[in-house]
Amino acid sequence: MLNKALSLLRRDNVAYADMIYPILRGEVDILRADEDGVVLLDKPSGFLFAKLPNTEGSVQKLMQVRGVKGYYIHSDDLADRFQKIGRRKKVLRVVQAVYLNKTAPSMPRVCSVRPLNESDADALLAALPDDDAAAVRTVISEGRMYGAFIGGDPVGRICIQKEGCLDLLEVRTSFRRRGVGQSLTSQLIKELLSGGITPYCHIERSNVAATALAESLGFTLSERELTIII
Repeated sequence: MLNKALSLLRRDNVAYADMIYPILRGEVDILRADEDGVVLLDKPSGFLFAKLPNTEGSVQKLMQVRGVKGYYIHSDDLADRFQKIGRRKKVLRVVQAVYLNKTAPSMPRVCSVRPLNESDADALLAALPDDDAAAVRTVISEGRMYGAFIGGDPVGRICIQKEGCLDLLEVRTSFRRRGVGQSLTSQLIKELLSGGITPYCHIERSNVAATALAESLGFTLSERELTIII
């Protein structure tokens, strides 16, 4: 079923990058893979990914999977139908930005970028406060967050989520428009490519700055949206 799922999803590598990466990583349960749909459960993140038709039967299939922390649904209409029943708190409509080039973009060195460790957490949170500081500390402790530094001070951050996407990019206000965001993203692109992983992220269409950044780095944006429900 793994090969069947990959064959179906690779018909559009950009639209379904979020589903392709977990399969290649090998830590998923593939619950369905046929011409009518693909459903998989990503074990590290606890997210359910679904490419299904907008039917009541599809909603029931989503509801039957227990212990799910969130959903990536590749149908806005199905997501709306599901949300009326599931009543999750957070709903995001996003496009996928996928880096299809074989080498990372070359960026001017405006800051140093390195993986963060637990000793960096206090300084980072002082420079870039977060409503969920505990979650930030967890990501740092798991080695999934990188920081940008100028003169030894943290000026930005970015991470790789468990499901594989780039996320939590933020730059201190006084250091924006200097190339810090490009440097952070470029470094993670390099890290992922070196491991044979295709970098991707999610962007809300209304986020003009994030869209411009992704395009400037060479990401390809999907035409269709997907819905993230948490």
